[in-house]
This record gives sequence, structure tokens and C-alpha cells, in this order.
Amino acid sequence: MSARVDVETTLRGWLSDGTLVPDQRLPSESELIDRLEASRSTIRLVLKRLIDEGRLRSEHGRGYYVCRPPRADPGTSQWKRKASALVVEGSRFDVERVELASEAGRQESAHVLRSPTVVMAAVLGGPGHLLMVWRYRPGIGTGSWELPGGSVATGEDPAAAVSRITDEQAGIQAGELRHVLGFQPWADIADARHELFAGRHVGPGVARSGRDGDSAAEWIPLSEVPDLVASGRATGSATLVAALAIAASASSEAHRSFKWVDLFRARR
Repeated sequence: MSARVDVETTLRGWLSDGTLVPDQRLPSESELIDRLEASRSTIRLVLKRLIDEGRLRSEHGRGYYVCRPPRADPGTSQWKRKASALVVEGSRFDVERVELASEAGRQESAHVLRSPTVVMAAVLGGPGHLLMVWRYRPGIGTGSWELPGGSVATGEDPAAAVSRITDEQAGIQAGELRHVLGFQPWADIADARHELFAGRHVGPGVARSGRDGDSAAEWIPLSEVPDLVASGRATGSATLVAALAIAASASSEAHRSFKWVDLFRARR
């Protein structure tokens, strides 16, 4: 049996018997060389193979770590759409009634709200301010501070849409807006995907500040954002996602450099 096979068998055994657990750091290459009595090239060859399989990961300057196994989704009962009908057709969303039947013979109906993709922009301007717009909604009698955002037009690129909307709502032409993540704010009742973009504003820092009672745009200090959320004056789902991302940043320097975008991307 070759030295490579011996090393690989040993490491796979450690991974399967609990000697090495998820997120645990492996012994250094030098320690593995001594413990397994193998050459550095053999150790690296086996480690690379396990990395390629997703069993291990390499972190620059820190070493090798055990990966968490992919989470398997629980099984779901199979439902088939038997019929559907549009019950509400609006300019911003539709509501569809869907008749469903399961493999076990159960019959159910559900209402699904469908809307175009919505894009939101988290734009930071120095020093330490977040671009926010005030929206008043007469239909429900409330307003809140939110990120600039709106619906993507048919055939429009989401990245182009978020730049357009930021300019229209706040009078700000942001620099490159990077896609952070997508999410469904009402996953149980709607197909209404939201896409969050983030970036910095490097031009003139004055947002459109006119207050007409229904809307306004301002640079809000990051230190005030938690208070807006706690007081219920910032309630939009994308705004809360962005606020949580900023709060999770390591330092004020991370705020200034917008490294929290990279933190999000690294977790995808």
C-alpha cells in the first residue's frame, strides 16, 4: 500500500470517527508529516484531494479546517397544481388562486402573491452615513425610512434598475453597486424576490432632501439606524437585512470600506 493511500485512509478515518469535527483546525503540515511519517508532497496531495471533495478547506495563513457537511433538506410531500386562476391583477402585483392535490389524495387551495423583482440599494457615503428614503403609504397610514428601491421593469437588468431607482428617488448616482444577496420577504405566501445591492457614493454627497409629505431622501448616520429600527421607523425587510449586516461588521473601518458586502458574499 502506497504512502499516499495510508495517509488518505488515516485522514478519512479521522473525519468519519469524530477525531476531526466540523470547523476544527487540522494539525499543521509539519505535524502531519511527523505523525503520519509521510513527505510534504504526499500530505499536500491528500489534503488537496479532500479539499476538492469539499471535506476540507484551506484558509490562507491559518491552515486547513474541516468543512461542515452539506445540509440535506427534509423530504416534502409532492403537490401538483391542478388549476389556477388570477383573482387580483394590479399594477404592482397579482394574486393567483392555486388548486393543489397531493400524492396522498389531499386537496388544498392557496393564494399566491406574485410581483416583479424588487431591487434595493444600500449606499454608504462618508463619513459613516447610509442613504435612506422616507416613504409614506396612505393606504395603511404609516411611513418609514427605507433603502432606495423599487421594481425592475420588464427586460431591464437588475443592476441597471437599482442605479436608475437610486437616482430617481434620491438624486444620487452611486458608484458600482455590487449584488449582495436575494431573498423572499414573504416566502410562505408570495413569489416576490428582492435583490439587495451595495456600494459607495464618491460624488457630491447631497441627497434630494425636499420633503413633500410623502417622500424624502437623506444621508442617515449609521449610529442612528439601530434607533430607527428599534422605534419602528425603519421596517422594510431589505433595510433590516442591510442594518443587520452593518451591525455585524467587525469595526467602524469595516463600515467605511464596506467590507460587510464581502462578509455577506463569503457566506453564500
